[in-house]
Amino acid sequence: MINRFLFVMFALTFSFMCSCTNEKADAKPAGVITEEKMAEVLTDIRLLEGVYAGDFQRVDTSEFAIGAYYEQLFVKHQLSRSNFLDSYSYFAQHPEVMLRIETEVSRKLEVMSVSGQ
Repeated sequence: MINRFLFVMFALTFSFMCSCTNEKADAKPAGVITEEKMAEVLTDIRLLEGVYAGDFQRVDTSEFAIGAYYEQLFVKHQLSRSNFLDSYSYFAQHPEVMLRIETEVSRKLEVMSVSGQ
């Protein structure tokens, strides 16, 4: 009898928890770029930062100058800085999506490395 009571309580609790999920909270906000575009932008950012790190012993001393390159990169991808940061924040809060994006970035960089681009 107690097992049945616990089962019913568990089932009710589980049903309640499932019914309380907010699907809008997981919906992608307007203005967030696609996973594919984020992978393209992050690939370019990794390349930019790699070149910059190779040119300077300490990247933090070149922080001011690299900002102009970031802006050029955003123009190339038709993004604003705030649009990129909002999109990055969204993807960072969804680790499974960010993992897919970072995997694609790694794949793109590997292809570039192998092909000598």
